[in-house]
Amino acid sequence: MGKLYFYSDQVIESPGNKRLDQLLLAGFEAKDIKIGYIPSTEDKDKEYFNTKVQYYKSYGIHNMMFFDLCSEFDSMRIKELMECDIIHLSAGNPIEFRHAIKNRQMDRVLRDYFNNGGTIVGVSGGAVQLGKTTNLFQLFTGKINDEASDTLNFVDFEFLPHYNRWSDEFKQKVQKYAQETGTKIYAGNDGDGLIVDGDQLHMVGDIVVISENAFI
Repeated sequence: MGKLYFYSDQVIESPGNKRLDQLLLAGFEAKDIKIGYIPSTEDKDKEYFNTKVQYYKSYGIHNMMFFDLCSEFDSMRIKELMECDIIHLSAGNPIEFRHAIKNRQMDRVLRDYFNNGGTIVGVSGGAVQLGKTTNLFQLFTGKINDEASDTLNFVDFEFLPHYNRWSDEFKQKVQKYAQETGTKIYAGNDGDGLIVDGDQLHMVGDIVVISENAFI
């Protein structure tokens, strides 16, 4: 098994993100790291990709691979992706991201990468992909569709990013969802995150745990 890093957001100015980044990059020589970046949607102008290039460059990382699931998809590059030290799943609409992953039959690729010891970073919607379902996103949009709720499902909980941005009304809906479904939810403010390493879960920042019984 590899490691999973759940980021609520990822901006260099955040002290919380810096702590996550330090843990992510520990044990690596920056000059030797290769990161495979998978965008959640079309990014023809590489606008979002270039933002992450600059982000990781601030840590001395210069080797980044753009692996597109949309119009520039190239299955011949899957082997190169699997050889990356880290795979980064970008922010964005988690349902659209899921459709792209399924359309390109990348589920098994990502699962094999993780099962063989690979490290996967998920940011916001990318982090939602690592959890059980997209139901919390659907709860926010008000459009619940069980057929569109599946994810990569690497863990038995759901991750709610941007907790500091949500209204009290929405937080109450999340609590009710947890109670009705028995789902455990880890909610992170921007700058917070989780690390899953085997059976170990490490919370970075003020993570709120929402269960069927209570807020923790």
